[in-house]
Amino acid sequence: MRKFYIVILTVLLMLTAATYAQATPTVIVNGSSLAFDVSPTIENGRTLVPLRTIFEALGATVQWDDKTNTVTAAKSGTEIKLTIGGQASKNGQTVNLDVPAKVIDGRTMVPLRFVGEAMGCQVSWDGDTQTISIVSNIAGTGGNNIEVHYINVGQADAIYISLADHNDILIDAGNVADGLTVVNYLTSRKVDDIELLIATHPHEDHIGGLPAVLDAFRVEKILDSGKTADSGIYKEYAAKAKAEGAEWIQDNRQTYTFGNTVLQVFTGPETWQDTNDYSVVCRLDTGDIEFLFTGDAEGPAEAALAGDLSVEILKVGHHGSRTSSSAAFLSKIKPEVAVISVGTGNKYGHPAPETLQRLKDAGITIYRTDINRTLIIMTDGKTYSVAGERRGPFERPEPQIPPQIQPQVQPAPEPVQTPATEGKYVGSLKSNKYHNPNCRYATSIAPENVVWFKDKAAAQAAGYEACKVCNP
Repeated sequence: MRKFYIVILTVLLMLTAATYAQATPTVIVNGSSLAFDVSPTIENGRTLVPLRTIFEALGATVQWDDKTNTVTAAKSGTEIKLTIGGQASKNGQTVNLDVPAKVIDGRTMVPLRFVGEAMGCQVSWDGDTQTISIVSNIAGTGGNNIEVHYINVGQADAIYISLADHNDILIDAGNVADGLTVVNYLTSRKVDDIELLIATHPHEDHIGGLPAVLDAFRVEKILDSGKTADSGIYKEYAAKAKAEGAEWIQDNRQTYTFGNTVLQVFTGPETWQDTNDYSVVCRLDTGDIEFLFTGDAEGPAEAALAGDLSVEILKVGHHGSRTSSSAAFLSKIKPEVAVISVGTGNKYGHPAPETLQRLKDAGITIYRTDINRTLIIMTDGKTYSVAGERRGPFERPEPQIPPQIQPQVQPAPEPVQTPATEGKYVGSLKSNKYHNPNCRYATSIAPENVVWFKDKAAAQAAGYEACKVCNP
């Protein structure tokens, strides 16, 4: 009988171990969990993931050679080549892989650890939670390696700035419910303390997460507008700020210098009717590349800003409200890139169509946290690059899958002679699927191939099938 129980126990342990070993791992890149259309798989102790998703999450460009079955990814002077079922190389040097790239369910799968480390990232494995964490680095040439992270906290703001010599700045921390998200994100970036914490203004979607941050990290300096509020979250923030024992001051056009980088505050003790206009507005000068952070500043505050406001990257004020980012203001600052921190399907209708149109009219490239999720802009003070968890609409073409491994699909429907310019669902002239407009596949459709459908019936009547990823 004792042997019988031992045999049963052994079998149960083997089944449990087998189930655990086959569990689908979670992949987190720069603090954000990645979503895959084909689940990661473990083979011989190595995790394989879809190549397009992981390379784009790391900010790399991807090319496919269907003659050699080779994918090439490039970023910041690093070139990786992976041949299906064969060898890999980094900058021309052959690398031996335990498990080569392969095709699973019509998707090219690549070894995650090799890709991450070859791109200069830190890759770690947590066996208890079956989680792989990847933290990207930037190897710049200007000696001024800087990362600005627009953390996806929905309809709120949270911006983390990583400077040289472990100097860290945090601007806002989202809603109360976002506090742990921000703390975990900073922890994933190896933040040990915060040199400067800026609370732009006392609304909950900007200061709500700050008490959690103040509990988790030592903060050296706290800067806010001096505007108070009779709210529970403001009182908690103020109590935590006081207890921190840090230097706590009001904005008054200060300048902070961190090595070769300067943070200039443009606001001071003005009086405004709207609390949003009390927002601390500041500019990060990294050399040839400048960033402007505006909180929820609206038209009156924008018009009052004085000095050299020209920047390359703008954090759009008030989540893209129609009352912010006036044409005059955009003409004054002349940004190349605009980042909008905004929640999906928010009740305010942000970003406003008028604001988006003003940005487009000015030739500004738009990124949004409701589409791109967490965004990281990296610079060495001379050039910059943008990496997002997801692409924005029509920013880059879809990498081509080689014909011999492309999933079997029905022939694409005949092109629509006069396609609609708007609707509830979107499809492509090159595919037979229709999607929600914010689906990852919808956002990668080339503009000339976009077709719109007013409803599901219209899409199905045209021969399209529902996307199995976004389930429209």
